[in-house]
Amino acid sequence: MKLIGIDPGITATGYSLIDDNNCITSGTIRPKQRDTYGRILEICTRIGSIINEHNPDFVVLEKVFHHKNVQSLIRSSELRGAIIMAVLSSQTKIVEYTPAQIKLTTTGNGRASKQQVRYFIERAIMKDSARLSSHAIDAVAIAYTGMRKIGRGLTRCAAKASP
Repeated sequence: MKLIGIDPGITATGYSLIDDNNCITSGTIRPKQRDTYGRILEICTRIGSIINEHNPDFVVLEKVFHHKNVQSLIRSSELRGAIIMAVLSSQTKIVEYTPAQIKLTTTGNGRASKQQVRYFIERAIMKDSARLSSHAIDAVAIAYTGMRKIGRGLTRCAAKASP
């Protein structure tokens, strides 16, 4: 089974590709465009390329949760909707998990901090790989959750530098 975990963010989107028991690559898409719609297009184009290149069985997304800033919530929702359309156009199945489900699966505590999730991912999965951005770490955690809930466990992940 092959899946991609995506942590959508308008300034930086994390992704992680898992094939069977191994995380093949993880990274961060940092769009160069300055306007919101240009960023959304750039992120979705890159995600579409990753999907077309690797043909995953599932794309795993984090469900939207509240933001302190309403504008941030709106932009995140627009990006998330565009990503969903890109995934649906490739006819790939989408699975979603809440932040609490992701934290519970990775740390055993649904109220774990970001630092606790990072600690688990870096120690248990990344092992000797390069240090990843928080967005890429979140994408690995999202993909790990998908792999645990849909299929088998995840054992190792390789990092990929962002272009």
